[in-house]
Amino acid sequence: MFEQVVFSLPPEILVEFRQAITQGHWSNGMELTNKQRITCEQALFYHEHNSSMLFH
Repeated sequence: MFEQVVFSLPPEILVEFRQAITQGHWSNGMELTNKQRITCEQALFYHEHNSSMLFH
């Protein structure tokens, strides 16, 4: 289920995740919680790791 959600995310959302992790808050100014940070990191890791494997 998680993998299906991750692969269905548009690129703009992945960029938003990356920026939120880097800046510590969402683009609307809301602070990124620890749970949100972990989820974003997992989604980015999973997406990047598995996307690269698809092309090998």
